[in-house]
Amino acid sequence: MTIHISDDYYLGITAIITLIYQLIIFLIAFTLQTETVTDFGGGSNVALLAILTIIFSQSNHTRQIIATLFQIVWGLRLGLFCLYRMLKTGHGDSRFDELRQNFSKLLVFFILQMIWIWTISLPVTFLNSPKINGGLDQNFGSVTDVLGVILFIFGFLIESIADLQKFIFRTRRTSSKEFMKTGLWAWSRHPNYFDNIALVSILSPLFTILILLFLSGMPLNERPAHLKQYKAGNWVEYSQHLSRTSCLIPFPPSLYEPLPQFIKSTLFLEFPIYRFNPDSDINNAEGNI
Repeated sequence: MTIHISDDYYLGITAIITLIYQLIIFLIAFTLQTETVTDFGGGSNVALLAILTIIFSQSNHTRQIIATLFQIVWGLRLGLFCLYRMLKTGHGDSRFDELRQNFSKLLVFFILQMIWIWTISLPVTFLNSPKINGGLDQNFGSVTDVLGVILFIFGFLIESIADLQKFIFRTRRTSSKEFMKTGLWAWSRHPNYFDNIALVSILSPLFTILILLFLSGMPLNERPAHLKQYKAGNWVEYSQHLSRTSCLIPFPPSLYEPLPQFIKSTLFLEFPIYRFNPDSDINNAEGNI
């Protein structure tokens, strides 16, 4: 029998659980002055919501079980991989260089993470909720079911492979001038972000896409990486890499390079906020990064 908690959609209880869980992670991160637990706290929170809502629903229907398992697997892989990577390399996340010691700024980051976690979990939360659970067609195997499974597997593999390739590269590189340009990263400068956006375009709301494109994803990775290569005296080679490699959507370098900048900026989402011009932006970039 389905358990009713707070409301028929489990919105209240999942929000409360996320709030408490993330505040605990925030306090650990701020007290110990470390971001080691941050990404693990995000991924594990996503998995926790899936586990709890399927327990509350008391459901044994195939569609709910598969969707819930997918969310658990995705959340745990992300969280555990990020934790292992941080412990293995000992390298901090550059995004937190200015946040780590600032209570207010770090708290704002965690508030955004709370919203992100709760929002991307909504599809499974709704699916397992009493209001939706009782009215579902429980026969699994429709076209949308099959497409959903294929999309998840495709995206999960791209994200996992891209993260692994980047991790191996970072453990083996010997110079700051080296940058990732092989494997999936030869076709996209951020194949792991493309996977997330491809998945959430169907499985979760617009919020995740906005975060990756305009907040804590691309903006905090693109320009800092450009400035790093410029400072390392590697701008000529790196700028050639930028002109040949799609910013987000995987595409053959030989076809991407001759495309007009207008096409790159629109169809391939290489927005002006990601671009770095040493002649005009160096002072501003150094002040913001």
